[in-house]
Amino acid sequence: MALVDFYQLAVLYKLRRPDACFLPIRSCPLPMSATTPPPSPSPSVDPDQAHLSLSTSTQTEFKTPERKRSAARPVPDITPLSLGSSIRQRQEGDTDRVEGYKRDDYDDYIREDLKSRVFVDLEVFMKNVLHVPDDWKTKWGPAIEAVKADQEFKKHHEEYCQRCNRSSSQEVLFYKPLMNAANAVLDVLSRSTLGDGSSGVPQYYHINDPKKLRGGVINRVNLSPDLVVLHKECQPPKGEQLHWANALHILEVKPFDGAICDGTNMPRLVVDGIDPILNHAPPPTPIRYGGGKSTNLGTSTTGSESTSSRSRKRPAEGSHTASKRPTKKSRTKSGLSQELGDDAGVSVEEEDEGSSSRPETQRQVGPALQVCRYLLEMFSVPLLRSHATVGLVDRDRLQLYHANRSVILVSSAINFSRGDGLDKFIAIIIAFRHLSYKQNGILDTVAKSNGELVKNSEIPRDNKVVQEGNKLQLPGNEPEETFTVTLGDVISRDPATVGRSTVVLKATSDRWPKTKLVIKISWPGSGRVPETDFLKKAYAEAEKTDGQWATKHLPRVFYAKDVVFEKDSTLESVASLFKDAQFVDRNYVYERRTLRIIIQEQLLPLKSLSNARDICQVFTDIACIHRWLHDCPGILHRDLSKNNIMCRYIEEVNALGEREQQVYGVLTDYDLSSWTKDLKTDYTRTSEHRTGTPPYMAQELLKGTSTTHLYRHDVESLFYIMLLMCGRHTFGHAKEGARGETKRQVVMRKENRPYEDWFDASSYALLGKNKSSFFQDTEDIKLSPPFEGFRAWLRPLQFNFSEGFTLKSIYTRRQRQEYYENSAGEAIPFDDETLGGCINYSSLIQPVYQLTGELEGLIVRYDPVQVPLQASTSATHPDV
Repeated sequence: MALVDFYQLAVLYKLRRPDACFLPIRSCPLPMSATTPPPSPSPSVDPDQAHLSLSTSTQTEFKTPERKRSAARPVPDITPLSLGSSIRQRQEGDTDRVEGYKRDDYDDYIREDLKSRVFVDLEVFMKNVLHVPDDWKTKWGPAIEAVKADQEFKKHHEEYCQRCNRSSSQEVLFYKPLMNAANAVLDVLSRSTLGDGSSGVPQYYHINDPKKLRGGVINRVNLSPDLVVLHKECQPPKGEQLHWANALHILEVKPFDGAICDGTNMPRLVVDGIDPILNHAPPPTPIRYGGGKSTNLGTSTTGSESTSSRSRKRPAEGSHTASKRPTKKSRTKSGLSQELGDDAGVSVEEEDEGSSSRPETQRQVGPALQVCRYLLEMFSVPLLRSHATVGLVDRDRLQLYHANRSVILVSSAINFSRGDGLDKFIAIIIAFRHLSYKQNGILDTVAKSNGELVKNSEIPRDNKVVQEGNKLQLPGNEPEETFTVTLGDVISRDPATVGRSTVVLKATSDRWPKTKLVIKISWPGSGRVPETDFLKKAYAEAEKTDGQWATKHLPRVFYAKDVVFEKDSTLESVASLFKDAQFVDRNYVYERRTLRIIIQEQLLPLKSLSNARDICQVFTDIACIHRWLHDCPGILHRDLSKNNIMCRYIEEVNALGEREQQVYGVLTDYDLSSWTKDLKTDYTRTSEHRTGTPPYMAQELLKGTSTTHLYRHDVESLFYIMLLMCGRHTFGHAKEGARGETKRQVVMRKENRPYEDWFDASSYALLGKNKSSFFQDTEDIKLSPPFEGFRAWLRPLQFNFSEGFTLKSIYTRRQRQEYYENSAGEAIPFDDETLGGCINYSSLIQPVYQLTGELEGLIVRYDPVQVPLQASTSATHPDV
């Protein structure tokens, strides 16, 4: 049969038989008992105790800001993928590992974050990040002159500069003179009668390398920052490691020319009409240790090195000293020596000075990755940290990096061996000394214990219990009302230098003494609809319709507040740079983010279940509640992943009159959700980006061939979640939580884990291609033995998607040909929302009724009578 005839017949069949398979819906079980575990508030209790009591506080620190609906913009041809490491979870949601992850596991995510670098002039950086006053040269001039005249400072600074002029100097030899010079500045300021007006955090510089910092996410490799700026009271015991929570700031030192970037090829922020590159002398031809091999981050890459010391004695081209790379003896950290090889030679590489698109060299990529690793780790502890700063020192040049989950600012570099660069170096140390906890990014006004945590040099290594017992003081619904939340173990964390950076912790509170709580701390985009707005609408819709059953599948939120930062805060100061901003070379879209704190009922993760039937019931419930949200309150979730599928147990009376615990699937995390009516009519209310977690994202969204996130894309995500859960996991015994008891639950298979390439794909497009081949070739579904019963659900879905993508491909190739008309001469439309009728709620839920054995008789709780249920022609494929 000709392709066109096949297409016409298939489409007409779908159009003419909307009632081809109307599914019977089983009745729901009896209402839940009043003794439902875990305890949950009843709608009849005091409003302050009920879920979703989200009234706005009048205190200055917290409020839910009013969102102004901006004018609609046209949907771009292809919506770009979201940026940020939090979007690229390779770990399948298993983010509660105590031992941390290998560096390589996160480097791909960090490379994504590096796409969000923006280059700024150092003085702009000093003013907006370090809060240096405009008249700092006058105001701090006497203190700066006192430092330069101090004999101790002069001795250590001169010793450091001498090291800089020796091309063969080892990296470890730079640490002590740099630390001594910086501490000499602080000593002069502390005893000077001139004073600098400091009221910030008392601090000092400490050599950390070769010791690594404890408690980070990337903890299975020696991440050992060279110099760490610590609170004066934080005195590590001899031989002991510090913790990432102790670091106020970090300095990373490189002993070679080439680590500093000058902003070429990344967006350059123009302030007061000045391009940050043009404000400095052009860089010299760089000396490349390691062969000067170029690389590409796949990002807004940077170019050649920044201005170096004119007094530097550089090796001549072809000289003996230019043939050897400085050694890194007594170094244990994973640095560039591992990335390039210790035997890499030295060469001089000529640059095209007129080029504005030179890729970064390995000598620039390595330090950039390293700095970003440190920034990510400083966000990894649940410290309520709003931003972090790291300095990169390349001999006598200094460059600063700043991350705040919206952008990574990279400053132009200074040569601090002499002159104006030395004045700025001293001013930067003074500025850091002036910063308060909050200006350091540590929000001690919300969690007063954070200030004590910074001073504590004996924090446990286990990142999950770092803040156990610490308390948050939160405002209530009345102006003077506050209450306390005590933090417990970390349940999950998703650290990111750019992105939501969500952390979820167990919690208790006297305000809800009988309820097990979790507190979710995240940084969603400020322009997004808060997830509590979606939940309010869902609960309200359930109250006025026959959707009471739906409330058992929604999270119960007790409290939600946004932290509002003052206009003079660092976050607001940096954000102000991007208002009506001008850029050179390329643009950057700054997504302002909001610190949101949500307290809700503690739910159970999928991995806590101990049998395939309960897991299958949870997936059935998710299919039902997801469609109900789409049909009734008009909400499309848009971020289905294994982390966002939870469950609760409810005690009910069964058909035999016996009381038993029944599992209910709960769909959580509505940060990326959208109103269905806005997906096509008001793009600004949804997102600048396509959303989701790559292994679970629809293949069209990954490949960039769809502009709108549709219901069927979420169905495809649910299919992947079930496939990867059932193929890559089994049942075993594992400890639940940091200090929980060992119990039977879902665990990763130790070997024969299929679909590994879905987690290792080097790009979104490649991952999309892999998934497309899976459907195109209708590959056999690989399941773990305990989950073999899921085949009867997954295989029909796979064939439905395969048929739908085939129909769409045929239509796309031939839609311009005139014979795509029906008998009346009208063009035959293609229903992209359902892939020609192949993917809808019916095709998703019908296979549940065909399950046998352990999975037979599952409850389907939603009957969308207002939505025609039609089955795909392949729903009962003979091969299944």
